[in-house]
Amino acid sequence: MLTYWNRTREQVINKPLFEALPEARGQGYEELLNGVFRTGERFIAKELPVRLVRHEQLEQTYIDFVYEPFYEQDDRITGVTVVCTEVTQQVLARMALEESERNLRNMILKSPMAMCIYKGPQHVVETANERMIEFWGRPATDVMDKPMFEGLPEAKHQGYEALLDHVFTTGESYSAQGIPVNLPRPEGLKTIYINLLYVAYREADQSAGPGRISGVMAVAVEVTDQVLAQQQVEKSEASLRDLSAQLDQQVQQRTGQLNDSILDLQRSNDNLTQFAYIASHDLQEPLRKVQQFGDLLKNQYGPQLGEGLTYLERMQWAASRMSTLIRDLLTYSRITIQQESTQLVPLNEVLQTVLTELELRLQETGAVVVVGSLPTVSGDASQLGQLLQNLVGNAIKFCQPGAVPQIEIRAGQVAASDLPTGVKPTRSAQAYHCLEIVDQGVGFDEKYLDRIFQVFQRLHGKSEFGGTGIGLAICEKVVANHGGAITASSKPGQGATFRVYLPL
Repeated sequence: MLTYWNRTREQVINKPLFEALPEARGQGYEELLNGVFRTGERFIAKELPVRLVRHEQLEQTYIDFVYEPFYEQDDRITGVTVVCTEVTQQVLARMALEESERNLRNMILKSPMAMCIYKGPQHVVETANERMIEFWGRPATDVMDKPMFEGLPEAKHQGYEALLDHVFTTGESYSAQGIPVNLPRPEGLKTIYINLLYVAYREADQSAGPGRISGVMAVAVEVTDQVLAQQQVEKSEASLRDLSAQLDQQVQQRTGQLNDSILDLQRSNDNLTQFAYIASHDLQEPLRKVQQFGDLLKNQYGPQLGEGLTYLERMQWAASRMSTLIRDLLTYSRITIQQESTQLVPLNEVLQTVLTELELRLQETGAVVVVGSLPTVSGDASQLGQLLQNLVGNAIKFCQPGAVPQIEIRAGQVAASDLPTGVKPTRSAQAYHCLEIVDQGVGFDEKYLDRIFQVFQRLHGKSEFGGTGIGLAICEKVVANHGGAITASSKPGQGATFRVYLPL
């Protein structure tokens, strides 16, 4: 108990409790003790919060405890017996797991890919984003909170029940590319082609056992256009073989190479065992090969493809877009895992490295970057470099049409009491470094301030400004990992100022 209170015997023995522990006042414990003493009724509580002084500051702790009235031989209550167990680490660990699960569900709902979670052996649809609802071709009310093959009976007897059962039972992932499935569409039942991934889903609450499988996560990407384009290519190849016997051997050779490459991709995909690794690493190679073979097909058979050339170009554009998205998602997922670091990082040196990496863009745009004296902070140099590269890169990208980007980077200090309203760093400190990145670009309406730091959120069309909508989400995670906060001020057409607050 002395260890939990962070007191010595001399500080507490023979003293009133709330004199020895003044910080415990006003948290409801006086009333609880008085009630037990007065009524003689035992009080039991689990995971009750209490703030105690530790490491020279108030810290939130959690306890399981019992207040038991202490009786003398004549049945008079003369005190209260306290049995207490600290469960702070368990509570914080559970909260972290629950937060991780909420983040995963939010990621699913906001993902540009069709994603859902099936729960239990009946594969009840628990979570599904709009893309997956559209993919199924049925209203959400038909499928949500129902067994998958009850809400979508058209999917029965196509082999997917056995696949889901196998993943749920064994925990082994399943992935496939370009497989057919018959689903309802406005014109009736239609065969479409998909890239499919099933991954065993484990609950954040592991009280029933570590690693307990409670469902299956599904990711589906419709590739009907790509498959039809490939079929069109195969038809064109057949026509060319009929027209010229001399090209027969070359066509067969290239077709064989393409089939070998597809088999290589399938073998590679069979080795994928978890969603994050699949989505962030192994899919990069298939995407590069799709683009490479697309170039080969276009160069060799472009004039003969006809409408198939349009399918091919759409396939290559989608592959390039997905590759960029995967790289950004990998960066985001790595940064999301918070790690403590005590490395001293000179931000001026980090910024010089960033400007060197952006040298070509700076030269192409003629951008003028004015840099003030920046502080040395405690943190991770790589993550802080990603933070500065995203902010400076955005300042270059979102320039006024026809204008030369004007960017100023400066720093100062601000007391915790002077932080702007709504700015809440993830770590308490008496003062903070304030890093400002100021541009004269297109700006934005501040009513969208919260939205710009969310994954996949964009304020401008893709044709107007490129990007995946993940850069500022990465910035927010980096700053949170370093105990700080990030915000911005702007008006449309009047530039923007991004402010990063990091603990001193």
